[in-house]
Amino acid sequence: MNPRLSPSVSVVPLGAGVVEFFKTNTRQQVRLRTPDDTILHIVNGLDGTKDASEIATEHGATSQSVARLLSYLERNGILDNVEPSSDFDAYEVFRRPVSFLQDFSTSHEHLVRMWDALRSARIVVVGLGAVGSWVACCLVQTGVRRLVLVDPDVVELSNLHRQLGYRTSDVGRPKVDALSDALMRYRPDLDIERCPVELSEGSLERIEGGVDLVINCADKPTVDQTSKWVGGYCMPRGIPHIVGGGYNLHLSLIGQTVIPGRTACVRCFERQLERDNEIDPTRVKKLQVPNRKVGSLGPLCALNASMVAMEAVKVLTGCTDPANANRRGEFDITTMAVSYTAYERLDDCDWCGEHGKYSGQGR
Repeated sequence: MNPRLSPSVSVVPLGAGVVEFFKTNTRQQVRLRTPDDTILHIVNGLDGTKDASEIATEHGATSQSVARLLSYLERNGILDNVEPSSDFDAYEVFRRPVSFLQDFSTSHEHLVRMWDALRSARIVVVGLGAVGSWVACCLVQTGVRRLVLVDPDVVELSNLHRQLGYRTSDVGRPKVDALSDALMRYRPDLDIERCPVELSEGSLERIEGGVDLVINCADKPTVDQTSKWVGGYCMPRGIPHIVGGGYNLHLSLIGQTVIPGRTACVRCFERQLERDNEIDPTRVKKLQVPNRKVGSLGPLCALNASMVAMEAVKVLTGCTDPANANRRGEFDITTMAVSYTAYERLDDCDWCGEHGKYSGQGR
């Protein structure tokens, strides 16, 4: 294909021979120092109608110099790597997500690989409540096609104000059925497996076949406990997993992303959180109150889920490193600020440490 400037890139001459390429999707900047305006004229003329040799002839440049320039622009995601668009599954539906990923691509082939990875990935979403239902919907709207939905509950009337995909007519239906039907109305070509079981130690073993990512949005009996069960399933298999977070005391927890063999695991976080609570008595501790019910808002659930889904896209496509590896955050509704706390991977962790039971696991 003839070279074309990416439609999401703005070309800005800064003076003194410097040209800036601004990627509007990701707000990244790439700057190039040039001896004259030749490169600026070449770049502004990249409309896909001329090949490299024609460009060299038009601007009195050598074929080698034009080839080097085009290679540089391609590696830095400045050229349009979409064409031919027929290489992308369901492109007419998902052209905007493909365009977003383009800013992270180094070639057309690289962009196709990222998109194919997203479309073919099999993702397990555990817990289809205030966060999990939104996560599943966000993933499908991003282009994910294969989901395993895990939740034993039925839809209740009190769910509807914060959980996406459920209607009044769904009250009493299993959540896995109601949400699957809602997602299929959006994209009939989805491959959804329904698993109406309660999460417990070993319960995910019943899922057959390969899994590329597990997202834990279950909170019974606690998020900490369900995260350990999910981690116990994922770590020996080298499966990345994300803690979906939750809402409590006007703070929305933005959970961690775990890449087995590369980042801090659930046990690393658990040990360091226990330590922090011991040395800082002013921090909020767990409130062990039976049947405790706290307030919740749909917008907070959606915010959490959006961050989780974005992390999932990063993990599945490799477009960039997940931001929440080795950290977790809290969104404060009163200030609209997000604060993050870093946690390190522990060398002596009994799960992922040098002598841990899952050491050496990873992809």
